[in-house]
Amino acid sequence: MPIDEFRIVNRENWDSRVEIHYGSSEYATDSFRTDPTHISSIVAFDKEKLGPVQDKSLVHLQCHIGTDTLSWARLGANVTGIDFSEKAIAAAKRLSRAAGIPGRFIVSELYDTPDVVSEKFDIVYTGVGAICWLPDIRGWANVVAHLLRPGATFYMREGHPLMWALDEESPVGTPIFKYPYFEGAPTEFEEEETYAGSGILDQPRTYDWSHGIAETLGALIDSGLVINRVEEYDFCEWQGTSAMVEIGGGRWSFPPGHPRLPLMWSVLATKS
Repeated sequence: MPIDEFRIVNRENWDSRVEIHYGSSEYATDSFRTDPTHISSIVAFDKEKLGPVQDKSLVHLQCHIGTDTLSWARLGANVTGIDFSEKAIAAAKRLSRAAGIPGRFIVSELYDTPDVVSEKFDIVYTGVGAICWLPDIRGWANVVAHLLRPGATFYMREGHPLMWALDEESPVGTPIFKYPYFEGAPTEFEEEETYAGSGILDQPRTYDWSHGIAETLGALIDSGLVINRVEEYDFCEWQGTSAMVEIGGGRWSFPPGHPRLPLMWSVLATKS
Protein backbone atom coordinates (compact mmCIF):
# COMPACT_ATOMS: atom_id res chain seq x y z
CA MET A 1 0.00 0.00 0.00
CA PRO A 2 1.55 3.34 -1.01
CA ILE A 3 1.88 5.68 1.95
CA ASP A 4 -0.65 8.46 1.44
CA GLU A 5 -0.85 12.07 2.61
CA PHE A 6 -2.78 11.10 5.74
CA ARG A 7 -0.11 8.75 7.04
CA ILE A 8 2.68 11.12 6.02
CA VAL A 9 1.06 13.75 8.24
CA ASN A 10 0.69 11.16 11.01
CA ARG A 11 4.34 10.17 10.74
CA GLU A 12 5.40 13.81 11.08
CA ASN A 13 3.16 14.09 14.15
CA TRP A 14 4.69 10.98 15.75
CA ASP A 15 8.19 12.20 14.91
CA SER A 16 7.46 15.36 16.88
CA ARG A 17 6.23 13.34 19.90
CA VAL A 18 9.35 11.22 20.29
CA GLU A 19 11.57 13.38 22.49
CA ILE A 20 8.61 14.62 24.55
CA HIS A 21 7.59 11.02 25.26
CA TYR A 22 11.15 9.87 25.88
CA GLY A 23 11.53 12.39 28.68
CA SER A 24 8.07 11.92 30.18
CA SER A 25 7.16 10.23 33.45
CA GLU A 26 4.46 8.25 31.64
CA TYR A 27 7.00 6.38 29.51
CA ALA A 28 9.41 6.17 32.47
CA THR A 29 12.60 5.66 30.48
CA ASP A 30 14.63 6.52 33.59
CA SER A 31 13.08 3.53 35.36
CA PHE A 32 14.20 1.22 32.56
CA ARG A 33 17.76 2.48 33.05
CA THR A 34 17.86 2.40 36.86
CA ASP A 35 15.60 -0.52 37.80
CA PRO A 36 16.51 -3.87 36.19
CA THR A 37 13.06 -5.27 37.04
CA HIS A 38 10.98 -2.40 35.63
CA ILE A 39 8.44 -3.13 32.89
CA SER A 40 5.69 -0.91 31.50
CA SER A 41 2.26 -0.96 33.12
CA ILE A 42 0.79 -2.00 29.75
CA VAL A 43 2.90 -5.15 29.59
CA ALA A 44 2.43 -5.82 33.31
CA PHE A 45 -1.27 -6.31 32.50
CA ASP A 46 -0.86 -8.00 29.13
CA LYS A 47 1.62 -10.63 30.32
CA GLU A 48 -1.11 -12.32 32.33
CA LYS A 49 -3.25 -12.61 29.18
CA LEU A 50 -0.53 -13.60 26.74
CA GLY A 51 1.27 -16.03 29.01
CA PRO A 52 4.99 -16.97 29.20
CA VAL A 53 7.26 -15.48 26.52
CA GLN A 54 10.61 -16.89 27.67
CA ASP A 55 12.87 -17.64 24.69
CA LYS A 56 10.08 -16.91 22.21
CA SER A 57 10.50 -14.62 19.22
CA LEU A 58 8.14 -11.64 19.49
CA VAL A 59 7.54 -8.86 16.96
CA HIS A 60 5.86 -5.69 18.22
CA LEU A 61 4.08 -3.76 15.48
CA GLN A 62 3.85 0.04 15.83
CA CYS A 63 6.30 -0.07 18.74
CA HIS A 64 6.96 3.71 19.03
CA ILE A 65 9.96 4.28 21.38
CA GLY A 66 10.11 0.65 22.45
CA THR A 67 9.15 0.69 26.13
CA ASP A 68 6.60 -2.11 25.73
CA THR A 69 8.91 -3.99 23.35
CA LEU A 70 11.79 -3.91 25.82
CA SER A 71 9.42 -4.90 28.63
CA TRP A 72 8.74 -8.14 26.75
CA ALA A 73 12.51 -8.57 26.39
CA ARG A 74 12.83 -8.22 30.17
CA LEU A 75 10.34 -11.07 30.47
CA GLY A 76 12.56 -13.28 28.32
CA ALA A 77 11.37 -12.77 24.74
CA ASN A 78 13.66 -12.21 21.77
CA VAL A 79 12.11 -8.97 20.52
CA THR A 80 11.83 -7.07 17.27
CA GLY A 81 10.12 -3.67 17.20
CA ILE A 82 8.67 -2.17 14.02
CA ASP A 83 7.65 1.47 13.55
CA PHE A 84 7.30 3.91 10.66
CA SER A 85 9.05 6.75 12.52
CA GLU A 86 12.83 6.85 12.13
CA LYS A 87 13.04 9.10 15.18
CA ALA A 88 11.03 6.64 17.28
CA ILE A 89 13.21 3.72 16.23
CA ALA A 90 16.36 5.74 17.00
CA ALA A 91 14.94 6.46 20.48
CA ALA A 92 14.09 2.77 21.01
CA LYS A 93 17.65 1.78 20.10
CA ARG A 94 18.97 4.47 22.47
CA LEU A 95 16.84 3.11 25.32
CA SER A 96 17.88 -0.47 24.55
CA ARG A 97 21.54 0.51 24.88
CA ALA A 98 21.04 2.71 27.95
CA ALA A 99 19.05 0.07 29.83
CA GLY A 100 21.15 -2.85 28.67
CA ILE A 101 18.10 -4.65 27.28
CA PRO A 102 18.71 -6.44 23.95
CA GLY A 103 16.24 -5.74 21.17
CA ARG A 104 16.15 -5.29 17.40
CA PHE A 105 14.36 -2.25 16.01
CA ILE A 106 13.46 -1.70 12.35
CA VAL A 107 11.97 1.25 10.49
CA SER A 108 9.06 0.18 8.29
CA GLU A 109 5.61 1.41 7.35
CA LEU A 110 3.30 -1.27 8.73
CA TYR A 111 1.92 -2.54 5.43
CA ASP A 112 5.49 -2.86 4.08
CA THR A 113 6.65 -5.07 6.95
CA PRO A 114 6.45 -8.39 5.03
CA ASP A 115 8.90 -6.92 2.48
CA VAL A 116 11.29 -5.77 5.21
CA VAL A 117 11.21 -8.66 7.70
CA SER A 118 11.67 -12.13 6.24
CA GLU A 119 11.37 -14.40 9.30
CA LYS A 120 8.31 -15.80 11.06
CA PHE A 121 7.64 -15.24 14.76
CA ASP A 122 6.23 -17.11 17.74
CA ILE A 123 4.24 -14.02 18.81
CA VAL A 124 2.92 -10.94 17.07
CA TYR A 125 2.00 -8.22 19.56
CA THR A 126 0.13 -4.99 18.91
CA GLY A 127 0.08 -2.48 21.75
CA VAL A 128 -2.50 -0.06 23.04
CA GLY A 129 -3.65 2.79 20.80
CA ALA A 130 -2.19 1.44 17.56
CA ILE A 131 -4.71 0.25 14.97
CA CYS A 132 -6.63 3.55 14.95
CA TRP A 133 -3.72 4.93 12.90
CA LEU A 134 -4.27 2.39 10.11
CA PRO A 135 -6.70 2.88 7.19
CA ASP A 136 -7.21 -0.79 6.22
CA ILE A 137 -7.83 -3.35 8.95
CA ARG A 138 -7.83 -6.24 6.48
CA GLY A 139 -4.40 -5.26 5.21
CA TRP A 140 -3.19 -5.09 8.81
CA ALA A 141 -4.58 -8.57 9.58
CA ASN A 142 -2.78 -9.97 6.53
CA VAL A 143 0.50 -8.53 7.84
CA VAL A 144 -0.13 -10.12 11.25
CA ALA A 145 -0.82 -13.51 9.67
CA HIS A 146 2.20 -13.25 7.37
CA LEU A 147 4.56 -12.70 10.31
CA LEU A 148 3.30 -15.68 12.33
CA ARG A 149 4.58 -19.21 11.94
CA PRO A 150 1.87 -21.95 11.99
CA GLY A 151 0.58 -22.45 15.52
CA ALA A 152 1.96 -19.10 16.70
CA THR A 153 0.12 -16.49 18.76
CA PHE A 154 -1.29 -13.02 18.17
CA TYR A 155 -2.30 -10.74 21.04
CA MET A 156 -3.71 -7.22 21.07
CA ARG A 157 -5.29 -4.99 23.71
CA GLU A 158 -6.85 -1.82 22.34
CA GLY A 159 -9.23 1.03 22.93
CA HIS A 160 -12.76 -0.23 22.38
CA PRO A 161 -14.37 1.14 19.18
CA LEU A 162 -17.43 2.12 21.21
CA MET A 163 -15.18 4.26 23.40
CA TRP A 164 -13.47 5.81 20.36
CA ALA A 165 -16.92 6.81 19.06
CA LEU A 166 -17.77 8.88 22.17
CA ASP A 167 -17.66 12.66 22.26
CA GLU A 168 -14.71 13.64 24.45
CA GLU A 169 -16.95 16.07 26.34
CA SER A 170 -19.83 13.68 27.05
CA PRO A 171 -21.22 14.62 30.49
CA VAL A 172 -21.42 12.15 33.36
CA GLY A 173 -24.46 9.91 32.98
CA THR A 174 -25.16 10.87 29.36
CA PRO A 175 -22.92 9.25 26.72
CA ILE A 176 -22.89 11.24 23.49
CA PHE A 177 -21.55 9.67 20.31
CA LYS A 178 -19.61 11.86 17.87
CA TYR A 179 -17.33 9.66 15.78
CA PRO A 180 -17.90 6.64 13.49
CA TYR A 181 -17.82 3.08 14.78
CA PHE A 182 -17.08 1.40 11.45
CA GLU A 183 -14.08 1.78 9.13
CA GLY A 184 -14.38 4.52 6.54
CA ALA A 185 -12.94 7.95 5.85
CA PRO A 186 -10.36 9.24 8.35
CA THR A 187 -11.24 11.69 11.11
CA GLU A 188 -8.99 14.76 11.35
CA PHE A 189 -7.77 16.12 14.70
CA GLU A 190 -5.51 19.01 15.63
CA GLU A 191 -3.91 19.04 19.08
CA GLU A 192 -0.81 21.05 19.97
CA GLU A 193 0.13 18.78 22.89
CA THR A 194 0.52 15.04 23.18
CA TYR A 195 -0.83 12.64 25.82
CA ALA A 196 2.46 12.18 27.71
CA GLY A 197 4.96 14.79 28.85
CA SER A 198 4.85 18.50 28.15
CA GLY A 199 5.76 20.32 24.97
CA ILE A 200 4.31 21.75 21.78
CA LEU A 201 4.18 19.47 18.75
CA ASP A 202 5.82 20.63 15.53
CA GLN A 203 3.02 18.89 13.59
CA PRO A 204 -0.27 19.05 15.54
CA ARG A 205 -2.53 17.50 12.89
CA THR A 206 -3.43 13.79 12.77
CA TYR A 207 -5.84 11.46 10.99
CA ASP A 208 -7.26 8.26 12.44
CA TRP A 209 -9.62 5.50 11.39
CA SER A 210 -12.33 3.55 13.20
CA HIS A 211 -12.48 -0.26 13.14
CA GLY A 212 -15.46 -2.13 14.61
CA ILE A 213 -15.06 -5.30 16.67
CA ALA A 214 -16.61 -7.51 13.96
CA GLU A 215 -14.51 -5.84 11.24
CA THR A 216 -11.32 -6.50 13.20
CA LEU A 217 -12.15 -10.07 14.23
CA GLY A 218 -13.43 -10.88 10.75
CA ALA A 219 -10.22 -9.61 9.20
CA LEU A 220 -8.13 -11.79 11.53
CA ILE A 221 -10.29 -14.87 10.83
CA ASP A 222 -10.16 -14.30 7.07
CA SER A 223 -6.37 -14.01 7.26
CA GLY A 224 -6.16 -17.53 8.72
CA LEU A 225 -6.21 -16.92 12.46
CA VAL A 226 -8.34 -18.82 14.98
CA ILE A 227 -9.80 -16.60 17.70
CA ASN A 228 -9.12 -18.12 21.13
CA ARG A 229 -10.39 -15.43 23.45
CA VAL A 230 -11.98 -11.97 23.34
CA GLU A 231 -12.35 -9.80 26.44
CA GLU A 232 -13.83 -6.36 27.13
CA TYR A 233 -12.80 -4.05 29.97
CA ASP A 234 -14.55 -1.19 31.75
CA PHE A 235 -11.31 0.77 32.23
CA CYS A 236 -8.98 2.66 29.93
CA GLU A 237 -5.24 3.42 30.04
CA TRP A 238 -5.98 7.12 29.50
CA GLN A 239 -8.80 9.60 30.10
CA GLY A 240 -10.83 8.98 26.97
CA THR A 241 -13.60 11.44 27.87
CA SER A 242 -13.99 14.23 30.43
CA ALA A 243 -16.50 12.07 32.35
CA MET A 244 -13.86 9.45 33.23
CA VAL A 245 -12.18 9.49 36.64
CA GLU A 246 -8.83 8.00 37.66
CA ILE A 247 -9.21 4.67 39.45
CA GLY A 248 -5.55 4.01 40.29
CA GLY A 249 -2.59 2.54 38.49
CA GLY A 250 -2.84 5.18 35.78
CA ARG A 251 -6.19 3.80 34.62
CA TRP A 252 -9.50 5.58 34.09
CA SER A 253 -13.16 4.56 34.18
CA PHE A 254 -16.63 6.05 34.43
CA PRO A 255 -17.87 7.06 37.91
CA PRO A 256 -20.96 5.64 39.64
CA GLY A 257 -24.14 6.88 37.98
CA HIS A 258 -22.67 6.62 34.47
CA PRO A 259 -23.65 3.71 32.19
CA ARG A 260 -21.05 0.94 32.38
CA LEU A 261 -19.55 0.78 28.88
CA PRO A 262 -16.63 -1.14 27.37
CA LEU A 263 -13.55 1.07 27.17
CA MET A 264 -10.93 -1.46 26.04
CA TRP A 265 -10.89 -4.92 24.54
CA SER A 266 -8.38 -7.66 23.83
CA VAL A 267 -8.08 -10.57 21.44
CA LEU A 268 -5.89 -13.66 21.64
CA ALA A 269 -5.60 -15.72 18.45
CA THR A 270 -3.56 -18.52 16.89
CA LYS A 271 -2.45 -19.00 13.30
CA SER A 272 -3.97 -22.20 11.93
